[in-house]
Amino acid sequence: MIIASGSRPRTLDEDILGRDQAITSGRLTTLHSLSDARRVRDHLAATTHPARILILGGGLVAAETASLFCQAGHDVALIARSPLPGATAIGEHAAQRLLDLHRTQLSTHLGRTPRAIRTQPGHLTIDLDDGTRAEGNLAIVAHGTVPAAPAPWTGPDGIAVDDHLRHLHTPGQRLYAAGGVAAHHHHELGTYRIDHWDDATAQGAHAASTLLHDLGLANDPGPYVPTSLFSARIHGHTLTGAGHPGLADAARIASTDPLLIVHERNGLPIAATGLDAAPLVLQWRNRLFTRTSSAQ
Repeated sequence: MIIASGSRPRTLDEDILGRDQAITSGRLTTLHSLSDARRVRDHLAATTHPARILILGGGLVAAETASLFCQAGHDVALIARSPLPGATAIGEHAAQRLLDLHRTQLSTHLGRTPRAIRTQPGHLTIDLDDGTRAEGNLAIVAHGTVPAAPAPWTGPDGIAVDDHLRHLHTPGQRLYAAGGVAAHHHHELGTYRIDHWDDATAQGAHAASTLLHDLGLANDPGPYVPTSLFSARIHGHTLTGAGHPGLADAARIASTDPLLIVHERNGLPIAATGLDAAPLVLQWRNRLFTRTSSAQ
């Protein structure tokens, strides 16, 4: 059995005063599903244009969502727990460049967390931990995802897999997991989870290849190493990446114009990110793939 049940959006903490009322009103929502998208659309259709939209989060989903609303003419504020949003996911250099773009288009509340939410007819107010307030017609939570595993793995940690995507705790049972539900335990890369489309596809294919190998029907595909592409369109610029920058222990700027950052672990390149540098990222992606194939 291969489990590929994906993920669900991470919500705000239950101890935030007024959270449930804001969710019930529909003015506090995630943007993870088609029903979420319809809810956002309906609220914006009922709001005088331009709307004031609060984005809670600072990763690529938050950045791209904020950019789309700015492009549509709305007034956007980004509320992020990190002083440099996205740094842990794409590295400090790329995150700083995105923050510079944000500051030309929207307002920011960085290093801040919500403490309470008050919902009134037509709008809501979020009290932040520094005593300031952010007001808007709609608030969208973009704090990443958690695994959506079936029973008996319904906890927050997902399904632990080894470097071949076999379930760690049922050896010999031919149980595998892939995509957003899988918590990887790699002998070189450590523990990680990835939740974007192309990588989920690659993981599913790798899990299937491992299964066939375990049945004696295919060659060993080797350890799974993330090299898939991801991209986001942000304020008229395209951020492109390959691999998993969050696993790196060092980064270096390979090009400044366009910006290209190579992310390394133990001195070896494991990921690349670039701004308006898709061809260069593709070249580095091929190098990552070659290194991975050679190691296998």
